[in-house]
Amino acid sequence: MRKLRHAVEAVYDVRWLAAVMLGVHLFFLLLGYTAASLRLEWAIVMREEFMNSLRGYVPLQSVAAHLREGSLLEAVVITFVHNLGWGAFLSTTLTGVLLFLPALVSSFRALYVGLVFYGNVSSPGHLLVISGTVLLEFGAYSISAALGTALGIELVRRGDVRRALHRIARGYAVVALLLLLGAAWEIAGIYFLMG
Repeated sequence: MRKLRHAVEAVYDVRWLAAVMLGVHLFFLLLGYTAASLRLEWAIVMREEFMNSLRGYVPLQSVAAHLREGSLLEAVVITFVHNLGWGAFLSTTLTGVLLFLPALVSSFRALYVGLVFYGNVSSPGHLLVISGTVLLEFGAYSISAALGTALGIELVRRGDVRRALHRIARGYAVVALLLLLGAAWEIAGIYFLMG
């Protein structure tokens, strides 16, 4: 319980940055969705290129194979590890040493999700699965981006980098929890929709 309290305190320290990052996610998600719905040429091209790039994406293929076999736990673990390692730490926290790069990564990620959303929701159940996944994952990514940006700010100010690193280590318990819940929600929802 004490570790959870420390994790929540670490996130509370960067709450304003996390709120900004959440706003970035939501703005670009809506921008992508709106651009795709208006059939803007740049949005259609980006959407098609992104969808084509997903076809050969190894983690996605592995998750799909496990889902077809009914191996839900393996699919959840692969999704969680990928989202925690690549989706959160490498792309939005570690990039914080370059100060506002986490916001840039977040904006592109959300834009692509918005582009893909349009035309790919086939039922209310599908919308529920996607919405829950996006809320949990974007919540985690907003926190990881805030933690990374806070590190970058400390580096620029020549501030307390050790404290920022300690905050990241503690705050990642919340990031990991949200991503684990997101992976479980997503995989269970997809499996349910497949059946």
